[in-house]
This record gives sequence, structure tokens and C-alpha cells, in this order.
Amino acid sequence: MNVKKKLKKSAREAREARQANRVVNGIFIALILLMVLALLAYYLLQ
Repeated sequence: MNVKKKLKKSAREAREARQANRVVNGIFIALILLMVLALLAYYLLQ
């Protein structure tokens, strides 16, 4: 029973870590896209 509990806990922690990494990566990608769009708009408006 205790072994199963530990396995479930470690599996849940790994899943949460992956989710956190996905969120951080998504934020970075969104920021990069915003920068690219801002630069394009800047050059087009010149």
C-alpha cells in the first residue's frame, strides 16, 4: 500500500512539473510572437 502511494505521488509530481514547464514555455512563445508582431507593425508603419 505504501509503495503504491509513493508511486502515485511521484507520478502526480512529475505530471505537475510537466504542466508547469508547458505553461512557462507557452508564455515565452507568446512573448516572442508579440515581439515579432510589434517589430513588423513598427516597420510597416514607418
